Amino acid sequence: MAEKDYLAMWFNVRRKYGIQDTIYWGWYDPKAQNIDWKTWRHADADGMAGFANILRKDGFPCDPLPVCNETSVPGWKEIIKAQRDNPIKESAKTIPWRETYINNDEFMPEVSVINKEQTTLLYQQAKARKVSSGNIIFSALSRVVARELVEGDAPFYWFYPVNVRGATNIKTESFNQASGLYLLVDSHSTAEDWQAQMRTRMKAKQHWKNWKLANLGKLIGERGVSIVYKFTSGKQFYAGSCSNLGTWPLIDARNPPIEHDRQLVAVAPGTANYPVSSCMVDWNGSIALTLKLNPYICRDQTQLKKLLKQWYEEIITDIT
Repeated sequence: MAEKDYLAMWFNVRRKYGIQDTIYWGWYDPKAQNIDWKTWRHADADGMAGFANILRKDGFPCDPLPVCNETSVPGWKEIIKAQRDNPIKESAKTIPWRETYINNDEFMPEVSVINKEQTTLLYQQAKARKVSSGNIIFSALSRVVARELVEGDAPFYWFYPVNVRGATNIKTESFNQASGLYLLVDSHSTAEDWQAQMRTRMKAKQHWKNWKLANLGKLIGERGVSIVYKFTSGKQFYAGSCSNLGTWPLIDARNPPIEHDRQLVAVAPGTANYPVSSCMVDWNGSIALTLKLNPYICRDQTQLKKLLKQWYEEIITDIT
């Protein structure tokens, strides 16, 4: 039987309701501070496969793609036991945005670059504090979002994608192979808080629970997925997504020389349910931050630029 991308089924269903799955990507020039945005559909490839498609045209082999440190997908019995053994505090999946807008314009992503010296310092800080660089970066964004866009101090959730390549036994490289965790944070949550919670949720195998639920289309088909989406889409609301696309180009002796200072960047699609789309990519030793806000919570492009600047400053403050 031919393989199917059951995660893509969700993107295809949502598109029928006017919810786009457009991933923006491009080469950002830090000196000129400009970029020629291009796109691909999330239904056609996840971030890793998308980058591989881009870079292979420039002579980078990108083979094999990074895999997770697990070798198989656990069964429901194992997942349920892991959840019992690692209880986690949960909360309502809502978020009180300070301002919301209707019939607003779509806004383009904005990019900022952490230079090589600062990137090295960030990695050193992450190692010393025993946290991931991603948790330093995205906890900083979360504090800024809470301060600037959220009303009150109620906790809220972020979706943090998790690579599951190598465990799924999926052979088709372009198929979506990312699950994720829903992290519960508040306006003061630190990188250490994010790290501790992520560790517990991984032990509870929440990423595998979410993977199985995302693959429901295998059992219920596209019509069933459409019904589930209609039933759930108006009931759960998150701050957004935090995508760490890792370090590129992948280490390979066959790689061509890099003879430019541009940064490869991308950002996931967002919706009113996940309105803040954020991404980090380490390209050739510098980390690029990309931020996109759904018009549901964004007044204008100027507000988006201001939020990106504050995100960058929050990171630098945290590591110096």
